[in-house]
Amino acid sequence: MPDFSYSGKNGKLTLDGNLLSVHADGAPDATISAAGDFSIDGKAVPLSPAQRGLLVLYYQDAADIREQASSMKEGIKAAKNAFIAKPDANEKEKLKDAVVSQAHQFGTRMCQDEVNLKAVQDQLNAQVPAFKPYGDIFRARSAEDCIKDND
Repeated sequence: MPDFSYSGKNGKLTLDGNLLSVHADGAPDATISAAGDFSIDGKAVPLSPAQRGLLVLYYQDAADIREQASSMKEGIKAAKNAFIAKPDANEKEKLKDAVVSQAHQFGTRMCQDEVNLKAVQDQLNAQVPAFKPYGDIFRARSAEDCIKDND
């Protein structure tokens, strides 16, 4: 089971250790390594150094989203533990405000990471012909729209 999954409009990304799997609707699964190796249905795709560099950026953007999600989970866990300690009403309100603020910060960063991922996806779609079936997983939306969609 992957340690992270992130869905787009037409597929999803899963990260298992250092391997990013790309699942696009109607296409065979592809993988991208941290070093930018790209395989489709288990077959390596030949790449130029520039193409490999874009795949490294794509991988890193997905890893950044995983990191934000992991940090958000840890924050929620810490907040839950703080509430178990039964703070007084004033402390509860401060804790609630802190949790809401932290969740908004993590959500904002995740949305910006998604915008970055979409920008690299578009470059890959234009520069790596074999990537085209995976070039529409994430649709264009601003970080602000992403935040609104997740509020």
